[in-house]
Formats: sequence, C-alpha cells, structure tokens
Amino acid sequence: MSALGLFALLSTTETRAAEPNQSQAQSQIQPQNQAQIQTIANQIDSQNGVPQNIFNLDLCTLAYQFYHQSLCLPLDPWYDMMSRVGSDRRDNICRFTHEYAAALGSRPGFYGGPNAIRGWGESNLNLDPILTNYKTLDAALPAFTRDGERYLAVAAPDYITSNIKTIEGIRYRSKPTSYPHNDTEKFTIKDYSEGKDHLVVFEGGTGSDGSKDPSWSLMGFVMMHKTATGYDAHIVFRGSRSGASLSKTVWRAQNIIGDHKGNPDWITDLRSNSQIEKPLLSKVGKVTAGFADSLPTMLGTITAACKHLEANYPPPENIYVTGHSLGAGLASQFTGALAQGDFGQQLRQEVKTWDWNKAALVAYAQPIPGSPQFAENFDKLMPNAEHYWVEGDSVVEATSNSLVGLLIDKGEHCGKQIKLTPVADCQDNVHEVFVIRDALVRDLGQKQTALATRLIQDNSWGYYQSLLKMLEGKAENFVYTGAPAPQLVTAENLPKMLQNYAFGQEFAAWLANVYARMIAEKSSYIGPKFQSTLDERKQVVLDLVKRMRQPLIGESTPAQTQEAAQEVNNLVNEATLLDGNLGLTNEEQWIYCGTILSKIEKANLPLPQLLAEPVIKSNLDSKFDE
Repeated sequence: MSALGLFALLSTTETRAAEPNQSQAQSQIQPQNQAQIQTIANQIDSQNGVPQNIFNLDLCTLAYQFYHQSLCLPLDPWYDMMSRVGSDRRDNICRFTHEYAAALGSRPGFYGGPNAIRGWGESNLNLDPILTNYKTLDAALPAFTRDGERYLAVAAPDYITSNIKTIEGIRYRSKPTSYPHNDTEKFTIKDYSEGKDHLVVFEGGTGSDGSKDPSWSLMGFVMMHKTATGYDAHIVFRGSRSGASLSKTVWRAQNIIGDHKGNPDWITDLRSNSQIEKPLLSKVGKVTAGFADSLPTMLGTITAACKHLEANYPPPENIYVTGHSLGAGLASQFTGALAQGDFGQQLRQEVKTWDWNKAALVAYAQPIPGSPQFAENFDKLMPNAEHYWVEGDSVVEATSNSLVGLLIDKGEHCGKQIKLTPVADCQDNVHEVFVIRDALVRDLGQKQTALATRLIQDNSWGYYQSLLKMLEGKAENFVYTGAPAPQLVTAENLPKMLQNYAFGQEFAAWLANVYARMIAEKSSYIGPKFQSTLDERKQVVLDLVKRMRQPLIGESTPAQTQEAAQEVNNLVNEATLLDGNLGLTNEEQWIYCGTILSKIEKANLPLPQLLAEPVIKSNLDSKFDE
C-alpha cells in the first residue's frame, strides 16, 4: 500500500471548498482557450478506442506491475515480517541486507537499491534496503508481492500489454553528484513477437531528504505508443509502495514519524510538510519538498529515454504525463518544470523535435505538488492539465485539521480538478487505482455502454489473505458488478512468474547472507538467549538453503509422477525440519512458503498434488499471523 494511501485511511477530513466538481472545473478555463482545449476524457486513443483518462490510468497500473516485478524478495520486500516491538530484529535485517547489497552488483542483472549495489559507496543507511532488479520485467506476466498482512496481484489490461513490442531500460552509469545527471546507460529487457509500442523504463531515487543519497529503483517509463496516424508519447511515473500498514512500517519498525528513516517511498511521501524554492522545477512559487528532492534524480534517465525514442521514431503527436499518488506528485512537478522551470529549457535543447508545449498532465489522486503561486501559474500555462480523484480521498481533500493536513496541506493542487463520485457498495480506500478506474468506467457507461462493459472485464488489481486465495481468485477488495474475479496469478502462470523473479535464487541467497546472520544475533530477540541455541537456529537456515540449491530428482513434470511425488515428500519433510526450530512460528511459516514456491519454480509441481498434502495446503492458505 502507498504511504499516502494509508494516511487517507487514517484521516477524517473536510473537503476543500475550492475543489470543484467536473463541471465547475471546466468553467474555470479562460474563455480564449475554451475552444482550443479538448478534455482528456474526450480524447480517444485511436489504437484501442479507450478514452485517454482511462488509458493513462491503466498505464499507471502497468508502472505498478513493473515495479512489483522488479522486487527481489516478493514475499516481503519491505521486511514487514521482521518487525517486533522491543527487539532489533528488523534493524538487524536492514543492516545485514545493506551489507549483502554490496555483493549483488557482481551478479548478472541490473540491480537497484542502496548505493552499495552499484559500488558507489556512501549508502544511505537510514533507508530500508529495498532490493530490485530491472531485468525481471515482463509485460505478459502479472506481478505479485506480499507485505506483512496480505498478497497483492497486479496486471495491466491486455489491450495495453499485448501491444508492447520492446521493453528497454535506462539507468545511471556513474554515481550522480548533481542533477540532472546525464551519464546513463541503456539495456535491453524484453522483446515480443507482436506489438508496436516501445517502452523505456527509467531509474530514479526516493528517500532523499535533500542532504543524503536516495535509494534507487524503477520509477516509471516513457512509452512511444502507435496510433492510427502516428505516435503518442506517454511519460508515466509509478506510485509509492511501502508495506502493510502504518503501525508496522513506521511506528512499530521506526518508532517515530518524520525522522527521515525507513521506507524510501515513505520518506518522499511524508516530506510534504514544506514548500521549497527549486528553480530547476519552477521559477514561480515553491514546490513540495519530498517530490522536489526525488524528481531531479530521474530527470537524466527520463531525458535519455526520450532522446533514444526521438532517434527511432517520428515526433509524437501528443505527449501525456501521468502518475498516481506519489506518481501524480512527480508527474505534476515534471509538467510544471516543462512550463516554468529551468529543466524545461534544458529538455527542449536535448529533445528538440518533440513539441513539449503539447504536454498534458493527467494526474490521479494527486498530493499537493506546490505552493498556491506555483499552482496558479501552472494552470495558466497548462490549461489542458487534469486531475482525477474520488470524493472522500483524504490525500486530496486534506485540511489543516487532520494528520494528513499537517503533512501535506501547505499548498494547492494543479490542473482542472475533476472529482468523481464514490462507487456504490465499494468499501475500499478511494485512493486506490482500481477504485478510481471503476468510477471512470462507471461514468463512461452513461455514454458508451458497450465500451464500458468491455473495459470492466479488465480486472487488474487484487488483494488476498493468502497465496492459495490469490491462486483461486478470491480477492478481498471490491469487484465491480459484471466484472470477473481478479484471478491474475494462476497455477499455470505461477511457475513462469517465479522464474521471471529468479525467486529461488534470490530467496536462498538472502536467507543465507541476511536472515541466517540475523537469527544468530542476541539483539534480535526480546529477553536473554543462549548463543548456542541461536547458532543452532542459524544452522537450520543454512541447511535449508543447501537443500534448496540441490538439483532436482528429475524433470518433475506432471507426466513423471514418481519424481514429482518424491519432490512433494521432500517438501513435507521440510515442514518438520522447520517447525519449532527458528523460534517464531510466523517466520517459520513464511520461510516454508518460500521453500514451496522455490520448488514450484524449479520443478513445476502440479498444484492439486501439492494441495493434497495438509501441511502444504495449510501453509499456502496461511496469513502467517503472529
């Protein structure tokens, strides 16, 4: 869940009186511009017939999908399982993971995270070491992750992913010392036999407080999208992902809010209590500090992505800049920089054939990007910018009387403010991508019933209590009437997804180099422990890793039942070897789940055969409760 989304759940706020509904927003356009401006909702993508306000939101979903695919430890990339009040367990995990990160740069792949991964030194040790690999992206496969409470599966609609021909990436070759930093390198990720769209994902950083280095990760992509008459360019920023809950991710793990310590995305999100002057992004007014310290870290890679596409395609007919939540804050400041910042002048010199005056912001659940002066001038220069949100979103509607307000309400939103009414019977956080999409498709159905009916079938987001419920498509979140259950991860595609993650390799290496060290540290526990007992626990983990790395008995396909049966028996035995031997039942269950997934990845064991074993079925349906 995003940091901003969590605050939306925690807050009770009043709606800002100045935020108009859709009809009011359109009336604010200057009369001389009225005839020249077509609303984003009325701009139809000629390739797929989808309105741009839905098309761009679905691209935001794709950005989330890519980010989740890049996470090296999808079972708990934010270390929520290790949070224990009164011990240094999670701190030790983060400390040892920072040390482990230094060795990842020598392995095949394009890893991101702390500086140490790149051999740059001076890692920001205040930041949780979220490990990523930019090479593990595949638009044809869903992504899944688990935080400390539930599983998430996400897959962008097929009408987008089936049209992708090429995915490439841009990252920094050398450590940035100032921004924009232009020493970048391009790498190939995936080519498909069909499709005409070309995506270039870009690297950037979150978690910087303006004085220390960020944590590096995939921050979005630039897409050259084929249309009936040429190409459109879409610059898409991802939203924040930051673990299970406020209590676990901040209070429980870090003990304090505002200490610039913890999840990198959280730090960028929560550093929204002040506006700062930054002419690179805006020479008018001030910009929100958290986004303003993050956005410059990706300007060099975005520029390189645009230059690469410029060299291979004709100039785009339209340029859309979009993002959700954190991504909306970044997209808003990026678009503002095009209009009123020094960077806009620099980009026009670097990518000369693109008409940057055509750039249109399409923001969703936008946190405040800048001061009233910034927003007022932005709206004059960018009258085609639009911001969509669902009524009741406290991130958008924050006031100074709320917790959210104390953190983000010191400025103004930019773009035409288009407020959507809540979706009937939906109890989910209205800040969520899928809730905004349901509201947009519902409204589309009033004019284009057939198209809305088709789009509602693209169920691209699901939350689940357990891995088994994810495989069965039994989601906890709202499913729009007439839409199928979000069965995105299936018994058929799970082995391919795990292979794409290199799940077993990454999980085993982390267990051996991080978890085994942590479990032998006395400070990881509450109360006194004998070191001999802790050393025995460490050996249990190392022995497990050794068995995980052993070759398979055979191919273990469903046709070779004898070998498959033996592999299943081995998995059953692993449960006995772990049970009660690591000290914490929930972590034993979590590690056992990783062992099962590793075996599914390597042996492609049939799910019915696994579920026939009670201990395996119980684990796959477990919430790993403490």
